[in-house]
Amino acid sequence: MAMHGTPLDCWQHLAKGSYKMPLEPTSPLPTVTHIVSGDVWAGAEVQAFQLCQSLKHSGKVRPTAIVFNEGTLYERLKKAGIDVSLLDERVLSPLAMISGIRNHIQTQGTSILHTHGFKENILGVSAGVLAGVHCSVRTAHGSPETPAPWYRLDKRLLNILDNLAARFFQDAIIAVSGQLSNTLTQKFGDKVHHIPNFIDVDQLRRDYLDRRSVEHESAKPLIVGIVGRLVPVKRVDLFVDTIAELIHKHQIDVHGMIIGDGPLRSAIEQRVQQKGLESNITITGFQNPVYPALTKLDILLMTSDHEGLPMTLLEALALEVPVVAHNVGGIPEVLNQGSAGVLVNDHSPRGFASAVMSLNSEKKRNSLGTAGRQHVEKTFDWRVNTAKYLNLYGSLVPVSSFE
Repeated sequence: MAMHGTPLDCWQHLAKGSYKMPLEPTSPLPTVTHIVSGDVWAGAEVQAFQLCQSLKHSGKVRPTAIVFNEGTLYERLKKAGIDVSLLDERVLSPLAMISGIRNHIQTQGTSILHTHGFKENILGVSAGVLAGVHCSVRTAHGSPETPAPWYRLDKRLLNILDNLAARFFQDAIIAVSGQLSNTLTQKFGDKVHHIPNFIDVDQLRRDYLDRRSVEHESAKPLIVGIVGRLVPVKRVDLFVDTIAELIHKHQIDVHGMIIGDGPLRSAIEQRVQQKGLESNITITGFQNPVYPALTKLDILLMTSDHEGLPMTLLEALALEVPVVAHNVGGIPEVLNQGSAGVLVNDHSPRGFASAVMSLNSEKKRNSLGTAGRQHVEKTFDWRVNTAKYLNLYGSLVPVSSFE
């Protein structure tokens, strides 16, 4: 059936009772379809993959996925044996993508639609209501970006549609951090559920912890790194300035590692040159997997303006890499309010340099690494949090489906 009009038009048709189509079950298990952009391999994509993999392992639901870009997420989902459809947003119109999502969820017999992002929410809800999927949830992976200026009417309209989707067409909103949960609860009430991001701590340690060499443990200089996309919110400029502060002002023997790539790479390279740090800072580019580079660090530094609940921090804690991070967003939750890592309130090179110097001995770093690993095992392991997702799903669809 050909569809015409905007997503809002489609929702209006739903309210009138039209365009509902029967699903075609393909599995005795309830099917949960996740919709993720997949344009980069970053926090939302990593967590969506972890969730799909863990749901499959649970044997309680059958996860499928729809991604909007070919890349790491798409390839990993296929390799994990999860049915995934690629709807390339570079060549498909929004209405064509809605049609493709509808076809996937009808073919797969989707019981629950789970979206992971702004455009995913709008397109997913539009397709879900057309296909007659009566249960829809979203995960909010981070704080909303700066509101669109008044003259960007297109973005303001999309914000309105996104809020309408959350308020009237989705049954649950999952916040990955306590801070984000509090913020969203003020807007959406008891529809909000707090389920932290998670990782497979045991698997990560088995695969990568033994790669930390004896030579590195006793090596100098101190290796301080940052991991992430080179985009404004990550404040890699502060990282560069912190390394400069440690070397030039405090005469600390330190080497900086910038692990990542992105649109600000040229600007960061120029800043490194301006500070005279060409021999003191290495930009590795994107690393996949990132863990071998992560295990080489003596300290992981996170200088972001804001964060949801960063997967990189969970991975660092699991690998016993000491963390120094800005006291913002979901970071205090990950670092157990400062007992599993050093929280920085002074968001400046001086503040971060002072925090790094507080870990001036291997004994202190090892102690902090152990505390971090214990905290992530207790709070952010996949077993604990996959059960929370299953309980939530079970509360939204007939309980018998999960027996």
